[in-house]
Amino acid sequence: MRTEQQQVTNQDQDLALEGEGKDRIIKGHKYDGIREYDNPMPGWWVWLFWGTIIFSGIYIVGLHFAGFIDSYTDDLAQQTARIEAIRTAYAEANPSFEVTEEALAAYTDNELAIASGSQTFTRLCAACHGNQGQGLIGPNLTDSYWIHGGSGVDIFTVVSDGVPTAGMPGWANALTPEQRAEVVAYIRSIAGTNPPGAREPQGEPYEAL
Repeated sequence: MRTEQQQVTNQDQDLALEGEGKDRIIKGHKYDGIREYDNPMPGWWVWLFWGTIIFSGIYIVGLHFAGFIDSYTDDLAQQTARIEAIRTAYAEANPSFEVTEEALAAYTDNELAIASGSQTFTRLCAACHGNQGQGLIGPNLTDSYWIHGGSGVDIFTVVSDGVPTAGMPGWANALTPEQRAEVVAYIRSIAGTNPPGAREPQGEPYEAL
């Protein structure tokens, strides 16, 4: 009797839940006491789903047949060309410093460049070459003798690359080419000043000084 009443009750529950509402249970879809509802998907989700299908078709046609969608290779080529155009424009607007005797001579004749080079020299070079270039650990920079060449380009190269065997660091990564040219201009300006306590000559004479 109890089993029959329980069956009737379960049937009544199924009938009550199988109305016309949105939460209608699918009849016969019951597993381990869990009933399956026949709820429709949200409208926005359905439209989004169909939109992706439609878009995928348009994308395939545009990419492989019609050509109105760029491929990865096309995008890469376009962006590479854009970057190269930016680099070219920057290089034209900001020409690189050309290390020549003529270019360095323009700094040597510029009082502002010499003053700026003096500040850089005092900050980075004076510890080894002395505040007046008279030489301490490093050689005397005021005489006409040079270990690695005394031309403007030679001095610029030593300032840039340093002399690792003598413990002198290179300043190419710390100073711009213009700042290094200013240091060369300052060193040129102190030539022949013969400061007190100057070190003895080292290297070979450079008559152009």
